[in-house]
Amino acid sequence: MDMTDKRAFPRYATRVYRVFSRDIDLDETDALMTNMSLGGAFVRTDHPAPPGSPVTLKMYVEGSDVPISVAGEVVWWRRPGQGEEPGMGVKFMQVSAQDLERLKKYLASLVEQDLFR
Repeated sequence: MDMTDKRAFPRYATRVYRVFSRDIDLDETDALMTNMSLGGAFVRTDHPAPPGSPVTLKMYVEGSDVPISVAGEVVWWRRPGQGEEPGMGVKFMQVSAQDLERLKKYLASLVEQDLFR
């Protein structure tokens, strides 16, 4: 385990399509989350919101047509041309009990898939 990693929850590789909207302008943008935990996610996008911005993530996970909705805050960003994949790190701030259970179930399915490959 990397002792310099300060994350409270383990991250899992994902390919979850989602929409995020910035609460301040309600502009919605399609993007891809390439890793996720119960505490946050990396959102791959060429148009990241700046750190401190409130965002709402609507995640479409396998097996459901209804998105999981999570209110979050951008904690870091990387714009196109800065070396690695552009995007933003989003810390999850608020999620309903029902959506939290759906998120836990989705992440548990990722662990199961990884264990039984």
